[in-house]
Amino acid sequence: MEQGAPLFGLHGSAAAPGGAEQLSAIRDHSALSGEFWRVCCSDLRRCRETLAAAAPALEHQAIYDSRLREMNFGAWEGCTYEQLKDNKHYRSWIDDPESVTPPGGEAWEEFAGRIDNFWTQLQREAEAVAAGVAEVAKVAVESVAGSVTPLIDADSIGPGGCNAKTDASEPESAQGSAILRVLLVTHGGVIRQLLARIVEGMTFYTAAAPAPGEVTVMNLRRHEGTWSRIAREVQ
Repeated sequence: MEQGAPLFGLHGSAAAPGGAEQLSAIRDHSALSGEFWRVCCSDLRRCRETLAAAAPALEHQAIYDSRLREMNFGAWEGCTYEQLKDNKHYRSWIDDPESVTPPGGEAWEEFAGRIDNFWTQLQREAEAVAAGVAEVAKVAVESVAGSVTPLIDADSIGPGGCNAKTDASEPESAQGSAILRVLLVTHGGVIRQLLARIVEGMTFYTAAAPAPGEVTVMNLRRHEGTWSRIAREVQ
């Protein structure tokens, strides 16, 4: 947390003055262009406004999910570091947030649990779509081998418009694949916890959330039932 920055969680305010202009500047960013399989956004006002400013064309398909909310800081909501730095309870929470809960706030296990629940559900839905694409590709290869049809082009498989194609000249090598693009609009603490959950060897304490106005791209690959991170790009 930056010193001087207030703690805004469940009861956070709207975007800061000038924030909309800053976000609208990234509307043409390549990472925000094209179609997305899922657009998931925290249901808190400042994230709704972020999505509206940065990617207004995607608002219609947004799923506003309370599991993507920032941690509820309870009695510390809106307080700055300067106001809390001499508070022993606060200092204990800074040192060990997994064991110490803000007064009237959210316990760490609740915070981490809802984010884990979100990620698990997203994985399952993605795996279901990928399995469907693979099955279509398998049928395509078998049809080519049997000379039923030279090519099966399975467009728009699943809600994300994933494609599975086979080449009639090389049916043995044809494979189904699904590239599912997901846009998440959420808060710094949630992003750090998701990174810790996804990236091997990373923890909440070592993960860094993108700065306001940044677009972070993470590429994940599922192989033999396991998800792995390919690369991370910050622009």
